[in-house]
Amino acid sequence: MIDRFYSFIKELYNFIAVMWSYPLIQNKILDVRLGKFLLAALVILLGRRIARFLAVKINILFVGRFIKDKKTRNWLESTIGTILSVALLLAALLIMGFSSGAFVQTWRLTIFSIKGSNIELGNIIIGFILLILGLGLTNYLSRQIVMLIPRRFREDISVKKSLETIFKYILFVFVLLFVLSVVGIPLTAFTVIGGAFAIGFGLGSQHLVNNFLSGLVLMMERPLKVGDIVEIENRRGTVEHIGGRSTRIRTFENYRLVIPNSKLLENSVINWSLVDNFLRREINVGVAYGSPVRKVHDLILKAVKDHPTIENQPEPIVLFTDFGDSALMFKTYFWIQLSEEVNPLIVESDIRFRIDELFREAGIVIAFPQRDIHLDTQRPMEVKIIDSQKGETNKTDRK
Repeated sequence: MIDRFYSFIKELYNFIAVMWSYPLIQNKILDVRLGKFLLAALVILLGRRIARFLAVKINILFVGRFIKDKKTRNWLESTIGTILSVALLLAALLIMGFSSGAFVQTWRLTIFSIKGSNIELGNIIIGFILLILGLGLTNYLSRQIVMLIPRRFREDISVKKSLETIFKYILFVFVLLFVLSVVGIPLTAFTVIGGAFAIGFGLGSQHLVNNFLSGLVLMMERPLKVGDIVEIENRRGTVEHIGGRSTRIRTFENYRLVIPNSKLLENSVINWSLVDNFLRREINVGVAYGSPVRKVHDLILKAVKDHPTIENQPEPIVLFTDFGDSALMFKTYFWIQLSEEVNPLIVESDIRFRIDELFREAGIVIAFPQRDIHLDTQRPMEVKIIDSQKGETNKTDRK
């Protein structure tokens, strides 16, 4: 019994050994065996979880001690996890049977040459990694630099966002120059490339450059700020973002307008909250002749003051403006503080409803157009009064 069991184990071992060494791919570059392939597949399947676990631990133990910014820590955690995943993938390929010499040859593969400088694949990969890291670093450093600015400027969110964007652009230029030097691309090469594409690129990108420069002007001059309530092309909304090319405005109807920055500088834009958010509105109302004008004045003023969004300073006023053709005309002025929650059209509508209610209670008639018609006839005009039920007709003559 023991001999049979021992023989079975030996045969199973030999079978596994044969299958483990079973060749799947064999050439000068690859020597992939079944066992190595299964082992590499296991590493790849577990690699993502391992990489994520290591990234979280590194972030907690090391990164968290020096960087307190939450956005940067999350970005670093994601980046570290990606780098570790790539490293585990390379390890899996080596386990699978890829020769190290093939990796070295691929790494040193010349992609193109510029002015005698060979640009290798490995340098491009390193440059790409540095560029990704540099983008995250510029975001972090721009936020940290803004924190060094005096507090009275940082409290204005629009100033803070504008300075962040400007510093981000400046730092990105330095990162880009550093990456180009690492890759091995000489900066003098851009003079040749720029000369070749200057005309076409200039014509094609003139609007882009115009919008970019306009964006910088908006950020520095600040005729518009993030959070301002503006009106452009008869549309009102709140400035949500001022970018390098365009500005995004969220309207009161909750849809977004993406407007090129140059258009904001070239056209007239009403900024309702450039200095403050106070806005004066007016309502016109006409009452019939013979109405008690003092009482009309008091009721209109009461309707305005009863609304909770009306400002007490400056005080609302009611003016008796004109003796109209059909009505005694009154106009009321009042101030509101404009915001996303306070819509002037709704406020005016509420006050009109209240005025109509108070006038009805007081028996005051809101006037409507009236006309006196004078007929010039050469003979008496005949008027007929018809009784529709009896079918009788009475005739009278009137002059």
